[in-house]
Amino acid sequence: MKPLERKEPPDFERFLKVIRRQGGRGYVPFFELCIDERHFAPLSGLQPPQGLNFIPTSATFEASFAFYLNCMARMGFDHGTINLCGFRGFPAHRHGVPGTQRGFALADDALIRSWKDFEDYPWPAAGDIDAEAMERTARLTPDGLGVMTGSEAPFQTLTMILGVTGMSMLLYDEPDLVRAVADRIGSVLLEVYDLVASLPFVRGVQISGDMGHKTGTFVDPQILREMILPWHKRFVDAVHRRGKIAILHSCGNLAEIMDDLVACGYDAKHSYEDTLVPDQFEMHRRYGRRICLIGGIDVDFLARADEQAIRRRVREYIDRLGPEGGYILGSGNSIPEYVPTENYRALLDEGLRYGRAS
Repeated sequence: MKPLERKEPPDFERFLKVIRRQGGRGYVPFFELCIDERHFAPLSGLQPPQGLNFIPTSATFEASFAFYLNCMARMGFDHGTINLCGFRGFPAHRHGVPGTQRGFALADDALIRSWKDFEDYPWPAAGDIDAEAMERTARLTPDGLGVMTGSEAPFQTLTMILGVTGMSMLLYDEPDLVRAVADRIGSVLLEVYDLVASLPFVRGVQISGDMGHKTGTFVDPQILREMILPWHKRFVDAVHRRGKIAILHSCGNLAEIMDDLVACGYDAKHSYEDTLVPDQFEMHRRYGRRICLIGGIDVDFLARADEQAIRRRVREYIDRLGPEGGYILGSGNSIPEYVPTENYRALLDEGLRYGRAS
């Protein structure tokens, strides 16, 4: 497979211009929440270090990030995402699988079921963040490439700690406990986002947590408005006070709370798939003047379609969403290992050819 050929150098300022809806059809940047590591070498033409490992304590951590950041630049991106070094996150169980493998959070996996559990839970702290390690990583960035970082969002973290079923039952039996957990999560994350946004080498913050499924939100939108969305507003305000951008990744049909998310002040919203109604084109018509919409090339389509269909889809999205400046090209979610590398190459290559006219 021939590596991608980018003509222009990375330019995070142009990325910011599009995020702020001041761009145009002449330059459509790229964004992905994450890309499986197996795709980087064939797409960039770079060889990974022996023992590729993105865990900060590993011997090849810096070499691995240097490889990743240079790959992002070669593949056409204007940013790279670095680890929130030192921050251990919120411990949780996933049903039926060990560690970080894919799984579900059910009632049996809940770590908090009572007020005693709440008091005993090992809450993380913003003070765990190793800013020096993050700075060392950021120094590996090629010229022009902006550095972003990010972490969790309150609702998905809430479901992981309480379990989906457990949370649902507690919302009926002990709503004050659910609110206390949500507020504790929110207060920790607020300190995290304020701290990392203050770091001079961080240009933007990604806040990631799903709140919906294909037809609506996981819980009554009013619950989200009362317990969750006020924290999102605080996160965005903290990031903006530092002069940085805030991007929300959240899957599912969030049409019922989209006005609320826009009111939070997010610069951009990521994650769309073909089955959602309203689709990304309609969401852009409604909200494109107030928030940048990212992605939309459905992951299932990307995994199954042929090259020409992918290229046509990319051109359609650029033609329909690019001219007004508030659109960034990418998948509807992320690029897992099962997406054929040649299919993702078709997306990026067409984006470079068709979406970089100037």
